[in-house]
Amino acid sequence: MTRIAICSTTTYATPALSYGGETAFWHLSRGLCELGAEVTLYGAPGSLPPHQNCHCRLRYILGTYAEISFQREWLLPEWHYDEIMANDYVLDCSLNHPVAEWAGWYGPPEHQRKIAVVLNGTTSHTPRCGMYNTVVGSKKWKELLLYGRTQFYGTPFEAQYGASIEPVTEEAFLGIVPFWTDVNFYTPGDIKEDYFLFCSRPTAYKGLAQALELAGERKLHLKIVPGLGAASHHIELEQHGPQIEAAVARGARVEVVVIPQTSYHHVLKREIYRRARALLAPSQSHEPFGLVLIEALACGTPVIASRMGAFPEIINHGQTGFLCKNKAEYLEAIDRVGDLNPQAPRADAESRWHYTRAAQDYIKLLEKP
Repeated sequence: MTRIAICSTTTYATPALSYGGETAFWHLSRGLCELGAEVTLYGAPGSLPPHQNCHCRLRYILGTYAEISFQREWLLPEWHYDEIMANDYVLDCSLNHPVAEWAGWYGPPEHQRKIAVVLNGTTSHTPRCGMYNTVVGSKKWKELLLYGRTQFYGTPFEAQYGASIEPVTEEAFLGIVPFWTDVNFYTPGDIKEDYFLFCSRPTAYKGLAQALELAGERKLHLKIVPGLGAASHHIELEQHGPQIEAAVARGARVEVVVIPQTSYHHVLKREIYRRARALLAPSQSHEPFGLVLIEALACGTPVIASRMGAFPEIINHGQTGFLCKNKAEYLEAIDRVGDLNPQAPRADAESRWHYTRAAQDYIKLLEKP
């Protein structure tokens, strides 16, 4: 039986009670377990075992909820390094990749060969010992790293977040595994309502201002489900207050729905996805992926999104949604969304975005010579 260690983050529990890569890593653990692997998941307190009553295990690492702690993440190799490296393969999915870095600085060569460095959420990269066996979630993500670009290059946010990083060589990549979700959980419902949905952090580059402008232009009912994982996100939402007022003054109905971070979070979010006419994702950066996009598709909801980043790898333009590059194209997409085949988003999710596909992809990567 193949033994695999999955090292998640210390930022949130795995799965997260809201949005985050930690939820994807939990589903990946489940998928690998269902394929017959013996999985040990290392997660922050509050994490759950991938499956009950099977050959999977959960090990806690120290961490704090909603706070990235570099020092605490380094306790993962300090406490568990030998135990982790006793596995056949290791997926280091943590933010700072301390296990991969520990192996790079101090471990024998055979340790590096069994580690996959799974990047998590942004185009920045570690370990500092030098990148190796890198796995990313999209072709665009790899392209950004090869050319030494952040997801903000060429955007209005370039000065704020930076445009360049140290390039990663082609030899450092193990492969591309598009991200995944649980399409057996995110499923369509029986009721559609007349609202459009924005579901993301209210950070400026995510495009909430653009969604509000579109809502005002077309007098839409816009539901905003803001990701509020940190205090700064509450401030960012408050900063959109004047734009919300402007959209309402033009005839839009704007509704902010704050979903509590409890075990019911994903159930409530699923119902909001199911009932929406479409998800609006007018991101202003080169997003490395888009988990909310595939969750919405799995719920049978089309997506109207930016042409930037990895979104063109997710959305089949004119079938599961629309890709737009300017205001006129967004407005046209809003007007045409009712013409799409309502079965297409769900069918696409079933064929491409279930965690079983990702688990199979990882097995192929790990076992290739």
